[in-house]
Amino acid sequence: MPRTRAAILAASAAAALLLSGCGFASPIRTLQTYSASDGVRVELADGVRVENLMVLTEAEGEAGRLLGAVVNPTEDDARVRIAVSGSTTEVRVPAGDVVNLVDEADVVAAVAAPPGATIEASIEFRGTTTARIPVLDGTIPPYDEYLP
Repeated sequence: MPRTRAAILAASAAAALLLSGCGFASPIRTLQTYSASDGVRVELADGVRVENLMVLTEAEGEAGRLLGAVVNPTEDDARVRIAVSGSTTEVRVPAGDVVNLVDEADVVAAVAAPPGATIEASIEFRGTTTARIPVLDGTIPPYDEYLP
């Protein structure tokens, strides 16, 4: 009987050791940055970034609204300019703060792409970065309430 218990104990310890090794070899997915929603993430200088950037419109050529947020983890205030389809939005972000673009009143005069497409955005902060951002319409709630 003692040999059986010892064998079971040894097998259990070996199984626990092997199973814990699986977690060691797997990357931790929650530590990887990615665009978690419909918009895109744009990394700028010094950790300043734009999260979930997109434009909402009813149709190509119609007015649109930028959605997303500008994140400033630095100790200095930041001024970020976002240009889409000839319209420019300037966002002032205090040090260590986040500004949600839904709170900004600026509207894109005429979106140069239909919903479902992507459009080029030019983002300025200590240099210029371009990104393709999605154009969405109001079919997905709660985006319908943000259409201009």
